Amino acid sequence: MNRADTVESRSRPGEGGIDQIPDAARTDSGHERKNSNAFNALAQAFREETGTGQTILWLPVAMAGGAIVWFGSAERLPLPPIAILFAVLTLWLLLKGEGRWRGPLVLAAGFLAGMLASEIETRRHQTILLDGEVTTRIEGRVVSRDVDHASRWRYTIDVERTSEPEIRRPPGRVRLVARGGQAPVEIGGTVAGLARLQPPSGPALPGGYDFSFHAYFNGLGAYGFFYGAPEAVTSAAGDDRGPLEEIRLGVSRLRAAVASRIRSVLPGDTGGFASALTVADRRGLSPDTVEALRASGLAHVLAISGLHMALVAGTFFFFVRAAFSLFPTAVQALPVKKIAAAGALVVASLYLVISGASVSTQRAWIMLAIVLVAVLVDRPALTMRNVALAAIVIIMITPSAVLGPGFQMSFAATAALIATYGLWRKYSENRPGAADYAGPGPLRTVAVFFVALGVTSIVAGLATGPYAVYSFHRVAAYGLLANLAAMPVVTFVVMPMGLVSMLALPFGLEHWPLVVMGAGLDTVMWIARSVEDLGGAVVIGRVHTGLLLVLTGGFLLFVLGRTRLRLFGLAVAVCAAVGMVTMARDDPAVVISEDGRLVALVSEDGLATNRGRPNRFVFEQWQRALARPQTISPVAAAVGNGAGDLSAILSDALRENAGTPVFACSQKEFCVGSTGSGASVAVIEDLRYLGPACDVADLVITAKRIALGRCYSGAVLVTGRMLRQSGSLEVRHRGDALEIVSAIELSDRPWTRQRFYDWRSRSYKKRKPLWMAGAGD
Repeated sequence: MNRADTVESRSRPGEGGIDQIPDAARTDSGHERKNSNAFNALAQAFREETGTGQTILWLPVAMAGGAIVWFGSAERLPLPPIAILFAVLTLWLLLKGEGRWRGPLVLAAGFLAGMLASEIETRRHQTILLDGEVTTRIEGRVVSRDVDHASRWRYTIDVERTSEPEIRRPPGRVRLVARGGQAPVEIGGTVAGLARLQPPSGPALPGGYDFSFHAYFNGLGAYGFFYGAPEAVTSAAGDDRGPLEEIRLGVSRLRAAVASRIRSVLPGDTGGFASALTVADRRGLSPDTVEALRASGLAHVLAISGLHMALVAGTFFFFVRAAFSLFPTAVQALPVKKIAAAGALVVASLYLVISGASVSTQRAWIMLAIVLVAVLVDRPALTMRNVALAAIVIIMITPSAVLGPGFQMSFAATAALIATYGLWRKYSENRPGAADYAGPGPLRTVAVFFVALGVTSIVAGLATGPYAVYSFHRVAAYGLLANLAAMPVVTFVVMPMGLVSMLALPFGLEHWPLVVMGAGLDTVMWIARSVEDLGGAVVIGRVHTGLLLVLTGGFLLFVLGRTRLRLFGLAVAVCAAVGMVTMARDDPAVVISEDGRLVALVSEDGLATNRGRPNRFVFEQWQRALARPQTISPVAAAVGNGAGDLSAILSDALRENAGTPVFACSQKEFCVGSTGSGASVAVIEDLRYLGPACDVADLVITAKRIALGRCYSGAVLVTGRMLRQSGSLEVRHRGDALEIVSAIELSDRPWTRQRFYDWRSRSYKKRKPLWMAGAGD
């Protein structure tokens, strides 16, 4: 039998050929092969993503996760188990070396390292936060000062003593504002005066930005103002300053002198803007100008960041190489590029010092330093690995920065830009003629610059937008237009002239460079106001944290990945971004400030407040977070002569405005109103109305710190004493009951512990309100 016959016989029906195999079986077998191939491809992609060279990119992500878990915990996590597990993992990795589990174990160790770094940073600061508002006479050393647009001086003071009364738990450092019109106290001198102190505030709403957390890690225990002009006095504590303290004071004096020289040439907002870009003193800008910059998407120009560091160092780098190009012999004999990189690093370091070395500036300097060091050692400079190294260094030193929008937006923009230009570079390599579209000569250079600027603005805007929406609840509608118009001015006029003016300042030659810089800044402010007039910022409202975490995961997979899984990450990020904008929010019915003085009813029409002039700092945060820009002012309640049945007075006031989202108020006595679901709310100032309010209202609020813990009628009672420990509140309807969500939830961490301090017994006491266990119980 020949081969053809053999093949034919195998395909005959009834002789065990392929026709004997059922169709369903062949289909199942095909599906199994496809599923197996898909699973194998997915497994291979996962191995590549966690293989050698990729782990270093994901290590800062794991460390940031550890920091977030540590800081987000309501109670301090036990340190010994974490330290022991970290030591075991590290020892195993050192001894075992390579292995299939090396990548995941390195990330697990990084997660634990982020926790340990967070604990170390927390212990390193030991900031004492003031536990309550107080008026006292304060005496201390001025460590820095600045002046705002209204000529008011702001002093940062290391407290030496307090009196009348003496604070038993005094903050170590405070920041106080004094009215202008008098000679300021010198930096390093001792200042004394009667002051009103208040502790750093917590979140304006649950889940919001926690000012007390960031104040703790900035070393500021209280804020406030002086009554009258403070006095320069001789320190009762004596002069015990060490060399490091003298250096710090010298830097503060230098910064103040630079700001003064700038304002002598550039008055008004222009001088305030120039001071912000040189010594990080933004108080000289008027609120209207700051709002215009925010609404137009140009506020990032104000904060000294990677952009400013790169422009200063890049300008110096270019100048040095241009100067050497005039001497061909020197160019051939010397490593000009490395000399320029070393000089740029020195200039950037001086910029770090003169700008005050804030956390955001330190972060920018570290990233730039890694890039310039890479140039010095002949390694690629702008790589994702260098970004990862910078993030690792920052998280190890200041892990608390991970929770700030500056860290999130800075690294999101940098990573997105490097990933985007990496993809473009691969595309250009595969299609050599792809970049030759703009024509030859200067036209091509200009076209490439503006295309690159547009792409940079779009990519950076898309990368930072979700984090801006999460933190600030709004996005600039015409941010791309503003950046395309303003950034060439900042790049080619403002920052180069700023650098020249600072280099010329020691010789008294800063005037004309500052004039040119001021002209550029005036142009930027004109662009900001013009773009703001087009529509300004679009308020999105707050978004769910879970969506931001999902988006971040997808975004990181896209920018850090090297397989087709990055496309999956991009899809996840896009879906999460759409959800952030379109998903319905579970808005509260009532919001209460942490001091109980400001209350608002939330409705589709806006926020109805109990104050004719609400606290702007808190109320504007509510408006943005809840996407309710309209303010509904209170109306007058008809109370007659105030005599008679107080319960009837409250009931009548409630009945007159039933179904209307508005507070009816009797000045300095009470406000009453109803939520959209019909629950009645009473805000009490005169405690004569407290008992009657418990009888007629469902929710009773008073800012008075009274010992009463509940309404015996069954109404929910919220007092100033409760709010001191719980922070701001949101009240929601859950069926027939009221659910109350607290911003603090009795969290016992160093930045919340001051809330539980009892100055009478000098001890910490937690008091859990009844509504924290269940509203209406």
